[in-house]
Amino acid sequence: MSKSILSILLFLIATNILAQVGIGTEVTDPNIILQVESTPLKGTSYNGGLLFPRLSLSSTVVFSPATGTPATGLMIYNTATNGAGETAVIPGFYYWDNTDSNWHRMAQKNASATSMFSNQDTKTDINSGSGIYADLFANVRFNNNTSLYEKVNNSTLRINETGYYKVILNLDLASDGGADNFGIEVVVNNTDDIVSDNIYIPGRWDSEGGEEAYFPNGRSFIIYVPINVAGHTLRVKTYELDPGTDVYFKNPDTSTISIEKIR
Repeated sequence: MSKSILSILLFLIATNILAQVGIGTEVTDPNIILQVESTPLKGTSYNGGLLFPRLSLSSTVVFSPATGTPATGLMIYNTATNGAGETAVIPGFYYWDNTDSNWHRMAQKNASATSMFSNQDTKTDINSGSGIYADLFANVRFNNNTSLYEKVNNSTLRINETGYYKVILNLDLASDGGADNFGIEVVVNNTDDIVSDNIYIPGRWDSEGGEEAYFPNGRSFIIYVPINVAGHTLRVKTYELDPGTDVYFKNPDTSTISIEKIR
């Protein structure tokens, strides 16, 4: 008799194991395998969350410190900032994909993916020859994610995550000649044709003339920039269209560039 009861109990336990699992709830949805609720159970007063395994990855192409056979869909929270270029990792959720043997970071869009920089130089003629890289990254107005936006020098920013970025240029300019025009473009990884549409900036001239009467020439632009490889650089290049007139940033810290990851 006792053996029969034990067999029935074991059968019921096995059936329960194969059925839906509920954590934080006594009632589970029949259509799901695992259901987690934060509603306190009887006799408790706490609310909790789901904590994923936390690992320190060294690269997107290195499975360790995870162990065992790599499985597509395995998800962890990476705690480290490591590597460089397209295999670099920054803190966040990652999942493993066996199709390319890579960790892929899950998309996260929030205020931490925004930064703004400004100029310092007011002496360099940015309407000169085939191209001048503007010092628009000289001053850091704010950078809420230094792992994502890495300042290389005054004219270069490294972006350590693939995605689509909104770049806003606000330029405070002055010139010492009339009817001048010059161009500006956003350059990704020193390749001019990544962002194909160059911006044409018409010049303006103070009819009263004279060095003391530079006419203010403000311009604002929004450009959407794809970063297809993590670690690619972003630069702003100005180039000459009408020779014979110098164009400068009018004042230090008044021309800005802001970058926001939108997806």
